[in-house]
Amino acid sequence: MRLDILPALALSGLVVTALPAGSALAQSRADAEAALTRMGLIGSASEDFSYADASWSRGRYILSDVVVRNLDIANEDIDVDGPGEMNIARMIFEAPRINSDDDVVFDAFAVEGLSMIDADGGRVEISRIAVDGPNAVMAADLARLLSGQDDFDPDWSAYRFESLGFEGFGAQGDDGEGPFDISVEQFILQDFGDVELGRMALMNVSVDAVSEGAPVAFRLGELSVTGFQSSAYSELMEAMASGAGEDEVMSAYYRSAFSPQLDLFDRFAMRGLEGSAEGVGFALDNLVGTINKAGSRYTWDFALDSARIVPDAAQEAGAQVATAIGMLGYESLELSMASSAVYDESTGRMQTVGDNYLELRDGVRLEMEQDFGGYDEYYAALPEMAERFGEGAKEAPSEDADAVLEMMAPIILYNMSLRIVDQSLLERALEAGAAAQGITTDELRMQTAAMVGMGMMSAPPEIPRPLLSQLSGALTQFINNGGSLTIDVTPPEPVSIGTIAEQVEDGTFDYNALGITFSADAPQ
Repeated sequence: MRLDILPALALSGLVVTALPAGSALAQSRADAEAALTRMGLIGSASEDFSYADASWSRGRYILSDVVVRNLDIANEDIDVDGPGEMNIARMIFEAPRINSDDDVVFDAFAVEGLSMIDADGGRVEISRIAVDGPNAVMAADLARLLSGQDDFDPDWSAYRFESLGFEGFGAQGDDGEGPFDISVEQFILQDFGDVELGRMALMNVSVDAVSEGAPVAFRLGELSVTGFQSSAYSELMEAMASGAGEDEVMSAYYRSAFSPQLDLFDRFAMRGLEGSAEGVGFALDNLVGTINKAGSRYTWDFALDSARIVPDAAQEAGAQVATAIGMLGYESLELSMASSAVYDESTGRMQTVGDNYLELRDGVRLEMEQDFGGYDEYYAALPEMAERFGEGAKEAPSEDADAVLEMMAPIILYNMSLRIVDQSLLERALEAGAAAQGITTDELRMQTAAMVGMGMMSAPPEIPRPLLSQLSGALTQFINNGGSLTIDVTPPEPVSIGTIAEQVEDGTFDYNALGITFSADAPQ
């Protein structure tokens, strides 16, 4: 999509909200007109801005049938040719005034019925754009932007507001590769303060376009987050807003990314995701995550009910995917997952609870359990490690790997297990392999089991032979009968990652100290 139909969106903030009366009743029309005159919107003729009517009611100043021209943007950062003009049905200011700092501010601002067409016929329409309850810093910067000033540095890291967003967005045109059509029902940010963003929601997005001669489609029913702890990234936002250099921004990023924010959000949701490109379709029905804090305990729950990949063999990329999964007897792939864990700050213990799995429908299910300690020390060391990563971001990967291992050293292993449950994938793989080699499935099964035994014979001598024998027997039984294969690690005495790493490095590591077991169970 061409960008030259979009620059006029910078004329305002974004959001759908009703404009409240509030303190607006205390404002006079004279106050409002003084503010709008300062902004250059009323009181003087302009070739770039005009309106058909101005009205004042209960603290609201409304300009109707507004036309904005000369929307080109040209400065040291960007050079964009804007559309010839932008039409706005109504531009609404709530309690516009000049404050004690001699800045133009307002309690709310909205644009209704915005439309514009560029020279190539591309069209943008937005039903409503609004910002409600901006703080003085944000309101003053928006006023400067609306007045056409370009010689100020917006301090957007200091912005706070009650709501910001838009609804009814639509864009159509041709970007040279083909026509595009984009629509968004709503985007909204609510209750953004010093610590938290109350809610973000993107609703009912639709994109149809052409890429490299092939149609591309995308749909999204909902993407939302509530209770996002924005303070976790405040330092990064301040660095970016101040125009800091790359090194300073990256250092702030690492400090933000490595700062433990255990309750980063209350709830995350993605629904109705669909798309297709070059013959490969994908869909995700419902992905939900929640974080709950009760006392010293944090509980994280995530669930994906269905994610699907569906190839279209009539197109080149789709045909390649269809051939690959068709070898295993699939026409499409469907995944689901669930994860649930509890962390207790008072003990540093993190454990899985309930269902924790990843499943390929009619294929295989991976079930996981974990019980680790020492996370209190791990989290306490993160800020210092963030500084090291920030300073050494350009160091060799091996040095970064050493730093990661050092960071994880305090974590204590109590238990970890993985259970692989075959639901037909093993048989599908054997059938595909046998067909490729021109032998029967039973013959390939026997060959594979024999190869397991041969592989164990070449294992390093430090691995205990009884452990290898147990692994060989479990793998052979799983290959011959299907069912499930379980790998369990339960040390007789809990052991830290740091201790394991030290023992491996000095050659004193004892596999028996991990309590590793392998077992296979018949199909149920």
